[in-house]
Amino acid sequence: MFRKSYFSVSHIKAAQWISILLIMLTLQACSEVVADETQVASQYLQASSEHLTQQDSYQVENKFVGKVIAKQDANLGFEFAGIIKTLHVIEGQQVKKGQLLAELNTQLLLIERNQLEAQLQQAEAEFDLIEANLKRLSSLSKRGFTSEQNIDELTSKKRVITANIRSTLSSLEASQYRIDKSKLLAPFDGIVSSRQIAQGEVIAAGATAFRLLQTGASEVTIGVPASFIRQLKGKDHQVEIAGVNYPVRLLSMGNEVDTVTRTISLRFALADNSAVYNGQLAYLALSQEYQQVGYWIPLSAITDGVRGMWNIYTLDQDLVQRDLKNTTVDNPALFQLKSTTVTILHATETAAYVQGDLKSNQAYVNTGIHRFVPGQKVTVSHQQAFANQAVDKNGLENQL
Repeated sequence: MFRKSYFSVSHIKAAQWISILLIMLTLQACSEVVADETQVASQYLQASSEHLTQQDSYQVENKFVGKVIAKQDANLGFEFAGIIKTLHVIEGQQVKKGQLLAELNTQLLLIERNQLEAQLQQAEAEFDLIEANLKRLSSLSKRGFTSEQNIDELTSKKRVITANIRSTLSSLEASQYRIDKSKLLAPFDGIVSSRQIAQGEVIAAGATAFRLLQTGASEVTIGVPASFIRQLKGKDHQVEIAGVNYPVRLLSMGNEVDTVTRTISLRFALADNSAVYNGQLAYLALSQEYQQVGYWIPLSAITDGVRGMWNIYTLDQDLVQRDLKNTTVDNPALFQLKSTTVTILHATETAAYVQGDLKSNQAYVNTGIHRFVPGQKVTVSHQQAFANQAVDKNGLENQL
C-alpha cells in the first residue's frame, strides 16, 4: 500500500514539471516571433511619396528692373555770374512754384542802372531842346529869317538823340533783366534734392546751384526685350518697389532698341499717393508660356546622376512580396524604388518642371532621397500631389 501511494505522488509531480516546462517553451517561442516581427518591420524604411500630375505647358516669370524717376528733375543755376548774397532754402525742403531760392549781390547792377537812367535824362533834355529850336526855326523860316540848312542840322541831331534814347532804354531793360535774374525762383512745385552753393560764394554763369525734384505722381522707366512688347498693350500692370506692388499705367513706349541692353524703354505713371522715392529700383514681372508637356516636382525629389544627368526615384506600382524564411507574418505593402532620368526644363527656388520616362499619377519619392538607393524596398506614405500645390488652374506658378 505504501509503495503504490508513493509512485502515484511521483507521477503527479513529474506531470506538473512537464507542464511548467511546456509553458516556458511556449512563451519563449512567442517572444521569438514578436522579435522576428519587430526585426522585419525595422529593416524597411518608410518613404514620403506623391503622385505626378501631367501639365501641358509651363510659364516662366521674368522680372525686368528699372527705376523711379520724378516727372521733372532740374539742375537750377543763375544765368549770370555773381556772388551769392542770400540763401532761402535748404536740402530736403519743399518749395512752391515761384518761391525764392537764392539771390545774387546786385549792388553793381543797381549802380549801372542809375548811370543809365542819368544818361536817359540827359538825352531826353537834349531832345526837348532840339524840339524847341526846331519850332522856332520853322517859324522864322516862314518869314524868311533863317536858312533850310539850320533846320536840316537840327533835324539830324534830333534823330541822333532819339537813337541814343532808344539805346539807353534797351540798356536799362537789360540791366533790369539782370537784376531780376539775380533771384533764383523755383520753376515748379518740388523738393530741394541738393544744394551746391554757399553764402558769399562766387558762382559762374550756368553752374548748378540746386537740384529740384518735382513733387506729385512719380514715374517708372523700365527696359524690356522687344518680344514682350505685344503683351504689354491694353493691359493693367504692377511694379514692385521695396517689396510693395503698385499699380501703374503705361505712358509711352520707345521705338528703338538700346544698343547696350538690347531692350526697349517703357515709361509708366504711378499714382499720386505712391510712397516711393526718386531713384528706387522697380521690378516689372512678365510671364512667358512654353507649350511643353512635363511635371512639376519639388527640388527635394531630384538627385544627381551620372554624366551630369538628374534622377528621381519612382515607386513600382506592383506589390513586392517579402522573402521571409520560416515565418507567416502578415506584412504591409512594399514598393521598390526605381531611378528615372529626367530633364529639367525650368527651375525655381523650390520646384522644377521636368520631362522623362514618366506618366501621370505615377508615385515618386518627394523628399529624403539621400536615405535610399535604386532597387531598395520601402513602405510609403502618400501626400497630396505636388503639382496641385505648385500650379494653379491656369498653370501659373504660385508661392511655394
